[in-house]
Parts: sequence; structure tokens; C-alpha cells
Amino acid sequence: MLDAHTQKRLVVFLLGLSIAAFGVGLIVKSELGVSPVMSVPYVVSLYLPFTFGTCVAAEQIILLALQKVILKSDFKLKALWQFPTAVFFGVLCDAALFCYSSFSLTAYYERILALCLGICILAIGLCFQFTANVSVTAPDGFMLALAQRFRSTYAKVKVSADWLFVAVSVGLSFYFFAELQGVREGTLISALGVGTAVGLVKPTVQTFLRERLLASTSSVRNE
Repeated sequence: MLDAHTQKRLVVFLLGLSIAAFGVGLIVKSELGVSPVMSVPYVVSLYLPFTFGTCVAAEQIILLALQKVILKSDFKLKALWQFPTAVFFGVLCDAALFCYSSFSLTAYYERILALCLGICILAIGLCFQFTANVSVTAPDGFMLALAQRFRSTYAKVKVSADWLFVAVSVGLSFYFFAELQGVREGTLISALGVGTAVGLVKPTVQTFLRERLLASTSSVRNE
């Protein structure tokens, strides 16, 4: 049985996934391109008869499997928590897109506003997850595994991994459609904007969570 503190952290983590999914959904709805890590499943979902959320879950499960390949005997069984997280997040992404399906964005400024709002919502969701400190998502786990394997830092690996995701997305786009789809100015804006937005909202979000939802404990990690 989970203690009260762990239950609260789990609730915060699940809330973070839900908020992040609705941020991703709004970014997708802008049709200006998605973040590098989401660009691969997005391009695949444009071509194959699978939902975006299904492709997101599949990508994250593949990244979880790659962690085992990269780390070999150093792979920790607790990383398997990333599997249900991947499935749940994929379902949430599809739910978010369903909720946004009635919205119509025609003017370019409307798409830019939707993109920026989606980035802010995603940043808040990420801060919930960081503060809960329950698990990492498969993309982050993959980058952490690369950093451990090559004795580098997460920040350096993330830059390289983002370029890799974009390159794969561009390659798939030209292979599927003979033209560029799914990777646009929004991809660059998301790549640069999410981290900035997280830095801006993190102090406020963490203070709120510790004073309201996690007030009974002082052992939450200081990100």
C-alpha cells in the first residue's frame, strides 16, 4: 500500500501528464509543427492509419527498449514504469485532440497564439512531473541513458537528440510524401520555447504544489 505522500506525488505526476498532453494537443492543432521529440510520431500519424496518440505511445515504447540496448546490465527495472506512462500519455494526447477537434484556427496569428499557449501549458505539465519526481518519460529516459553511456550531460545529449528526431522526421516526411510535412517553424519555436517556459513557470508551480498538494511533506526534490 502506498503511503499518503507517495499517493500525492503520483496524483501530481498524473496531473502533469494530463496537462502536458493538452499542451501537446494544442501545439498539434496549430499545424505549425510540433516539438522535435513529437515530430516523428506526428509525421508517421499523417501517413499511417494510426492516431497521433498511438504513434506517440509506440515511439516512447521503442525509446524505452533502446534504453535497455544502450545501458545493457546497467538498465534498472524501475525504468519499466515508463511503459504504462507511455500508453497513458498516448491516450491523453488523443483525448486532447478530440477536445480540440471543434476548434477552428484559420488566421496565422491564431495558429501562433495556439502554439505559444500550447508551449506554456506543456511547460506547466512538465513542472508538475518534475516536482512529483515519480518517474521520467521515455524520451527523457532515453536521453539520460545516452548521457550515462557516453559520459556526457543531459543538456548536451538533448540538443543532439533533438536534431536526430528532426532529421528522422524530415527523412520520413520526404519518403512518405515527397515533400516536407510536420516540421515547420513551430518545431524550432517549441524546441527553444519549452525549456524557456519551464524555467519561467517552475518556481511558481513548485511553490503552489508544495503549499497546496504536497504540503504535508518536505522531501520533494528541488528541481
